[in-house]
Amino acid sequence: MIIYIFFSFILSYFLFSISKEDIKTMVISETKLRFFAVFGLLYLVCLVFFNERINGIELIKNNLFAMFIILIIMYIISYTSYKLLGINSLGLGDIKLSAISSIWLGIELSFISLIISFCLSAIYSLYGKIANKLNTFDQYPFAPFLSIGIFCSWILDKIQKI
Repeated sequence: MIIYIFFSFILSYFLFSISKEDIKTMVISETKLRFFAVFGLLYLVCLVFFNERINGIELIKNNLFAMFIILIIMYIISYTSYKLLGINSLGLGDIKLSAISSIWLGIELSFISLIISFCLSAIYSLYGKIANKLNTFDQYPFAPFLSIGIFCSWILDKIQKI
C-alpha cells in the first residue's frame, strides 16, 4: 500500500511538471521523459520486490511491449493526420509521454488513459470552437490531457487493488 502512495506522488510530480512545461513552451524535455521512464522501471522493480506473487520478468517484458505498441499507435495517428491535414496533430513529446506512461500502467490502462485524454481534448477543442477561442487546426498542448488520463487510469487501478 505504501509503495502505491509513494509512487503516486512521484507520478503526479512528473505529470504536473511535464504538463506545466508543455503549456508554457509546447515542448516536453527529453530529460524529464527519461527520468519518467527510469522511475517507471523503478516502480516495476519495487512492485516485484514487495510482492513475491508477481513474475518480474513477465511484468517488465509486458510493460515494455505495451510501450512499443502505444508508441507505434500514437506515431501512426500523428503521421496519418500530417498526411491528411498537413499539420502535426501530435508532437513527438506527446507520443513519447504516452508510450512511457505504459511502463507505469501496462497496456490496458494505457488505452484507457488515451481514451480519457482524447475525450477531454475533444471537449476542450469543441468548447474553444464554440467560444471562438480556437480556430480550425489550432495547435494546443496535449500533455495536460495525457497527464489527466494517465493519472485517472493510475488511480482507478489502485482503487481496484484496495
